[in-house]
This record gives sequence, C-alpha cells and structure tokens, in this order.
Amino acid sequence: MTATLERRKEVLALSREHDFIILEDDPYYYLYYGKAPRYPSYFALELGEPEIGRVLRFDSLSKVLSAGMRIGFASGPKPLLNAINSHTATSNLQTASLTQVIAYKLLEAWGYDTFIKHTEKVSDFYRAKRDVFEAAMKEHLTGLAEWVAPEAGMFFWFKLLLADDPSVEGDSQALIAEKAVKDGVLALPGTAFLPNDRKTAYVRASFSLLAEEDVGEALRRLSKVVKDARTCKSRL
Repeated sequence: MTATLERRKEVLALSREHDFIILEDDPYYYLYYGKAPRYPSYFALELGEPEIGRVLRFDSLSKVLSAGMRIGFASGPKPLLNAINSHTATSNLQTASLTQVIAYKLLEAWGYDTFIKHTEKVSDFYRAKRDVFEAAMKEHLTGLAEWVAPEAGMFFWFKLLLADDPSVEGDSQALIAEKAVKDGVLALPGTAFLPNDRKTAYVRASFSLLAEEDVGEALRRLSKVVKDARTCKSRL
C-alpha cells in the first residue's frame, strides 16, 4: 500500500501540528517498477514545506547492491543523526568496516547517475519476476485468492478465500504456518504484519529467488492446500 501525494502532505501537516517525528523506513524505494510516476518521499516533500526537520528517513543498499552487505543510511535532522551515531557507538560499534569500504568505493566510482541506472536495471529484474509470479497466481489461485499486483519490492500480498462466502474473513495462520509448510511452501501469514496478532486471511509471499518452474509448482501446491481447507469447512 502506498500513501497518495495528498495523504503524505496531510501527514506532514499533522507532524507540525502535533509535534512528532516521521520515521520513513523505505528500503524498497529503488525497487519501484510501476508505470505511474513515483510519489516523492516524505523527506523530499518536506523540503518544500514551511518548516523542515520532522522526517527521519532510512534507505537500504542491501536490496540493490548485495543482500549480504546489510548496509543502510539515514537522512534527517542533524541532532537525530548525531543521537543515532552515539547510540550505535555504544551498542554495536559500527557496521563492518570491510562492507562499508566496498560500498563506498563502488558508489564513489559509479557516481549518482550510474547508481540510478543500476537501480533501474534491478527494478526491471524484479518487474519480470513479478510478472512470472502473477501469471502463476492467475493460473493456480484464481477464485481462491484476491490480490493487487505490486508495483515495487519483491513480495505479493494476497488474501486467501477460505470460505465460499467472500465476506467471511478466514485465518491464514495455521494454513500457511503448518499445512503449507508440510507441502514445502514457505510464506508468511499476514498476522505477522498486523498489530495485536489479529486474525487475517492475508499472506505475504516472496518472488525474489524462485525460478519460473518453481513458482508454478509452489502455487500449485498452495492452491491444493486452500482447496483442501475449503472442502473441510464445507463439510462442517
């Protein structure tokens, strides 16, 4: 889900009115592959506002350079960045020096324009992976799930239709964490992303690593698990 431009401006206005800091955690910013222009970040939008200094933004290089690097960077008010540095120095000291040097030397050699071109290639890669996954979703989960194709990142967020009545909210927890796992399908029940661990029929599945043939097999297995669950409920 992406906040509209109008909503982002409203949130910025609220931050000034109620004096709070916006923590903009945006690791998939450079993995946007939608057709419409990408909305400006809160950090960028704030630069045009009457008052600045209420957005602390977090970006990641792990998603676009190398997952093993585990390097990100923060942008925001200097007092907050200084506080982060002080806390880091007394907790984990720093990110590994070797990976910092590798990232620095690479970005220094590339420059901004080459870095952006690289992120566009990475986005194209994930767009193709998204398309393969959605094609398999349509083949195996039509009528068994509802979804909106993602325009960024590497995950599908979809709702399983576990009852004949679509208005009845199902629970994906046991089905995904137990039954699907037994069939060799790994995904995350949606409850992991909601407050209070409340029941939900939603599921998050990654499409970043699987080969095309594995995507089809995984969703074929998941469709069987969903069909079995619906059959059991209809017998009750």
